[in-house]
Amino acid sequence: MSAVFSITPADKARLAASDLPPRVRELLGALIGLCRQTLAAPLILTVEALEQTLLHDADRARNPQQQSELMAQRGQLHTFSGHFADRMLDAVADALARLREPPTGATTSAAPPPLPGMLGLSLVAEHDVDRDLLLTEMVRRETLRSTNTLNLLGQRLGVLAAAPAFEADTLPLAPQALCAMVRRLAEQDALGAEVQLALYRSFERQVLERLGDVLDRANALLAQHGVLPGLVYTPYLARSSSTRRIITQSVGGGRTTQPAKRAAAPLTGWNGSAPSGSWSSLVQDAFNEGGAAGLAATPGLTSSTGSALHELLQQARHASAAPADSNAVPSAAVDAVLARLQAQSSSATGVADLQAAVVAQLRSEHGAQAQLGSHDRDNLDLLRMLMQQVQQQQRPDPVPAALLARLQVPLARAAMADPGFFVRDEHPARELLNQIAEVGANWLGDDDVDPQLLQRMAQSVQGLLGQDARAPEAFAAANEDVQQHQRAAAHRAELAERRHVEAARGKERLELARRQASARIDQCCDAQDPPRFVQTLLRQAWADALTLTRLRHGDDSPQWQERLQQTQRIAAVTAQPVGAAAGTDTVLAAEVEAALLQVGYHAEEAAAVARRLATPGGEDDSTSRTELSARLKARARLGEHAGTTAGTAATAPRNSAEEAAYQQLSTLPFGSWFDIANDDGTLRRQRLSWYSLLTGHALLVNARGQKIADTDLDTLARQISAGHAQLVTEDKGRLVDRAWQASLGALRALAADRTQETHA
Repeated sequence: MSAVFSITPADKARLAASDLPPRVRELLGALIGLCRQTLAAPLILTVEALEQTLLHDADRARNPQQQSELMAQRGQLHTFSGHFADRMLDAVADALARLREPPTGATTSAAPPPLPGMLGLSLVAEHDVDRDLLLTEMVRRETLRSTNTLNLLGQRLGVLAAAPAFEADTLPLAPQALCAMVRRLAEQDALGAEVQLALYRSFERQVLERLGDVLDRANALLAQHGVLPGLVYTPYLARSSSTRRIITQSVGGGRTTQPAKRAAAPLTGWNGSAPSGSWSSLVQDAFNEGGAAGLAATPGLTSSTGSALHELLQQARHASAAPADSNAVPSAAVDAVLARLQAQSSSATGVADLQAAVVAQLRSEHGAQAQLGSHDRDNLDLLRMLMQQVQQQQRPDPVPAALLARLQVPLARAAMADPGFFVRDEHPARELLNQIAEVGANWLGDDDVDPQLLQRMAQSVQGLLGQDARAPEAFAAANEDVQQHQRAAAHRAELAERRHVEAARGKERLELARRQASARIDQCCDAQDPPRFVQTLLRQAWADALTLTRLRHGDDSPQWQERLQQTQRIAAVTAQPVGAAAGTDTVLAAEVEAALLQVGYHAEEAAAVARRLATPGGEDDSTSRTELSARLKARARLGEHAGTTAGTAATAPRNSAEEAAYQQLSTLPFGSWFDIANDDGTLRRQRLSWYSLLTGHALLVNARGQKIADTDLDTLARQISAGHAQLVTEDKGRLVDRAWQASLGALRALAADRTQETHA
């Protein structure tokens, strides 16, 4: 099953306006959707990490002037960060939609700088040289890391563009093109030189270092849609005989050295929509590994994966007396028995029971010696092993279990009729099996279950029972019916998730505003040292006024600057001794009272607080401190309901394993799935929809987009280190692929045991 990636209406308009064939528009739309899904989170993390870096540098500034400069630079990002990800994704989509158009002058002018040796002897600013050298080095590093993947993608996009293969410097998804887009956006928003350099470094850490996985997924997507599916790139390297020996053998053991593989990408699709594994490759690997373990190899088997699979099964049976084929019943008679069982809606508890029922029926019709033919017996045995592995991963839910039981007879007919059932990639029957099995394995709790999906699956299986299950088209139609509902359910889940993410981001903005307000109040209190009760009023009542202003207008607005000046005036006035000649600052008191009224204070409370904050010593004869303190304590603080424990409670330092898990979490794309243990030890699949590097907050939702919990990265990292949570990767995403791999592993082990017994 190929993952379905959604695109925006603007992307559809871009593709519709381009003069491209429908097939190319469809493929480019899927590629744009993939880019939006995989690059959105890293781009958001780019600006978040940049803001965190500037805040960290400001906290460690050597003097107030340097601190103010860093805060002013951060202020430049207020508008830029809000639209950076969307503008970058639009630029990528536009580049892909214009794949067949020749490069224009605008595109050429936006290209990254040449190598340092080609800069020439022109007079340029020092920061321009630093920027050019930094971008050039970023492009060089990532191009070297992803050379093979870029070459493969350049060939495939060349096919879509009806042109020669794209080179790395012209490929829309290459590091050079992406760096050009970032530079163009930074210059359009007139970011300062230091901010630009920090942005590029953050972009490299958050985006370019993950670009290899994005390129791999782009290649896999195009290959699955038939664009050069068998393409490989193996550069020729002239080597001496000694070099070849070093590369092909390890120094001590003489074993073949395998090339290093990229870590599996996290699973981010809804409904477990990971790319399907190649079953033909799994079979070949199993046979080859079995041969390495001492299994008898038959010449020419590697040319036919189906033959290799049956040969491996025969080797596993080698020591046992297999029934002779002299009494074998024709496959047509076996299918006739299965067809009758299918019409009766047979739901045997397992394939072994189904196989026994078929043999009993055959013997009643064809004599007591009747047996299944070797080919039919092999297919049923393989299906039995597969279904046993699938059922081992099911939860005790009667509905999916019943659907799997009813699906066994159609699967058996499909496996016996289609030679490619166990080796063909993305077989429709296995796709339907995976859909039903995933529901029974991953859902836990009433809030996870989609009753409409269960009903649709039951209808599809029931409709399949009334058709000729030997035809793959019957399974394809049933699977498409389920897929159509799942796509709609995934869309609803995305909408629900988006609402929770927006709420979480709003809470984060509120908390950051509260932090900044508290930091500014602390600075004024440290500088002027007003009375203790005044400091309490500043950190409670006045902090709410500062927070609301920062949240509404931003830290680069005149309203925020006015609030900061008022804070300094409050600290200066109240720091004066009681009864100072200046008396109450009536103008300041009026401003403070108006600000407190905006955050919901009653007029009487606002006036009482304002008088104390505008009077030397913070004294006010008309109200008592005890009464005012009680009133303030009784009222809710601004945003107090939105707070979480992340970053507020003192926690023990992370050990090395927990820190490694934390660093891994900090680089994951939004939407990564985790299997997290409940209190009773059961696992529940949860989606990390959003997290913040600034506050550490994280949001987990279930398969329907409903919020499960507000947590934090530190807690999740400790769960991972303790083995209570595990990241779900794409190679572990599809249950049917995992079950088949486990079946082949068991088959290979059994074959090795039989071979050793024979040699002994």
